[in-house]
Amino acid sequence: MTDLYDQLDESLSNEYQSGYLTQAGNVGLRYRAGKLSAMLGVDAQWANLKGDLVYPQPDELSHKYFSLLPSFTLRYSVDRNNSFQLRYRSKSSSPSVTNLQNVIDNSNPLFLSTGNPNLDQQVSHTANLRYLRTTKSGQTFIAMVGATIQQDYVADSSFVAREDIALSPTVTLNKGSQFTRPVNLDGYYSLQSMLTYGFPVDFIRSNINLSLSANYANVPTIFDGIESRTRELNLIPKIIIGSNISKNLDFTASYSAGINKMFSSLDNTAGSDYVTHTAAAKLGWTFFWGLTFRSTFNYIGYTGLDTGTEDYFLWNLSLGKKFLKNNAAEIKIEAFDVLKQNQAFTHRTGSNYYDYVSSNVLQPYAMISFVYTIR
Repeated sequence: MTDLYDQLDESLSNEYQSGYLTQAGNVGLRYRAGKLSAMLGVDAQWANLKGDLVYPQPDELSHKYFSLLPSFTLRYSVDRNNSFQLRYRSKSSSPSVTNLQNVIDNSNPLFLSTGNPNLDQQVSHTANLRYLRTTKSGQTFIAMVGATIQQDYVADSSFVAREDIALSPTVTLNKGSQFTRPVNLDGYYSLQSMLTYGFPVDFIRSNINLSLSANYANVPTIFDGIESRTRELNLIPKIIIGSNISKNLDFTASYSAGINKMFSSLDNTAGSDYVTHTAAAKLGWTFFWGLTFRSTFNYIGYTGLDTGTEDYFLWNLSLGKKFLKNNAAEIKIEAFDVLKQNQAFTHRTGSNYYDYVSSNVLQPYAMISFVYTIR
């Protein structure tokens, strides 16, 4: 009524403070013999997760953890051009403040959610094997495979209301709406792989890099009391052309396609397949009297999405002047989103749904900046 938004809704308000203190001691052993080198280490970590709920009702939580976090690195050099590296590491992480806050978020009346102050820390284990080959002519080949496992993964636990449910005096979960709460689950793992090959192209004084990566994730969830798996597969081919002309002229051009496939173990017939196309070009030129010109041009497009998402171009320009000793200072004027097409789109995989979100973004603007580089 007053247009001041000064009426506080206590059921949707929350003030929460959290702290995550870790202390660790490390012991390691390093070994080297000829072409072989290895390092083995382990961290003994003590962690304390504290949370203080200040409003609306004072409350506090305290969790203490002790973890042994090993790590291992093995490197073998076949010769000066070929080498292998095997690496394993483990680490712990605390839940986010949002996941710990026990307050209802009803910004989307069809998908209500809340936090869980009893969440435990997550421990992840990652291993990868890499092969690297380089030649005197400038060619590079890299092959990598890896895997990650997470213990006590923070997963979604959701259910659909069969009837209206009062979650608080002012918040009601309507029949057919979904309510989600984070819980700790085991069963998360991901697989990664990558191939990349780079080589020089002398007649345009540039380097070309070709790569292909594949990633697979298995995410545990709970829906209506049944534990399931949401699986995501990504294939990303990419090509990059980078110049090596001079320190005054530089350009880069690239294209990549993100091929995404997602599906749930609850319904193998339901999935979400789409492709993200990304092309980019960048030019940097320093010419007469220390004048600089820079331009970036990006194209983002989608195939297979039925969400009203449009392809768009993002073009930025910059003109500047370098001065002072060794051109340490530069003043420039920059123009962002010259074509007025900027967009923001994200995709999120839920326990039994796929969430496509388009957000408002900053419109075209210009900016004058001064940069001084200390060498």
